[in-house]
Amino acid sequence: MTETSATTNVIDRLFGALERGDVAAAQACLTEDAVIWHGFDRIRHDRESVGKDWEQLVANFAQRRFVDVHRRPTPDGFVQQHVMSVRTATGILLAWPLCVVVTVRGDRIARIDEYIDRAGHFTPDDLESASSRSAPTGSMTS
Repeated sequence: MTETSATTNVIDRLFGALERGDVAAAQACLTEDAVIWHGFDRIRHDRESVGKDWEQLVANFAQRRFVDVHRRPTPDGFVQQHVMSVRTATGILLAWPLCVVVTVRGDRIARIDEYIDRAGHFTPDDLESASSRSAPTGSMTS
C-alpha cells in the first residue's frame, strides 16, 4: 500500500484528537475489532481498553503534542516515528520518542504496535521543539 491521503488522514485525525483531548474521536479512527499492542507491557488492547488508556493520558497531561513525525509506507499501512511531548499538571515538560507500526483497513486503523521506552523520557525546551533526533535521558545514541 502506498501512503495515500486517506491513510495519512486517519493517523493525523487520531493524534489530533488525542492532542485536543477528544478520546471518542480518537476511538472513531479505529476499526471495531482494532488491536493496540504496547511493547512496554506486551498486552493486546482492544478499542475499549485503549480508550481508557487514552482517557488517563488526557487526565494526567494538561497538554499533549505529537511532533517530529516521520512516516514510511508498508504494504498494509505505515511505520511512524514521532515524539510525544506532554505538559504535566504541575507544568513540567516531558517527551518520549515513539515508533508505531500501523495497519490500516479501509479508512480506519485495524492495528497499532506501539514501541516506547517509558523510562527514556527527556525534557524538551517546549512542546513543539522536541526532536526524536535528540538523545533521550537514559538511552543510547548511535
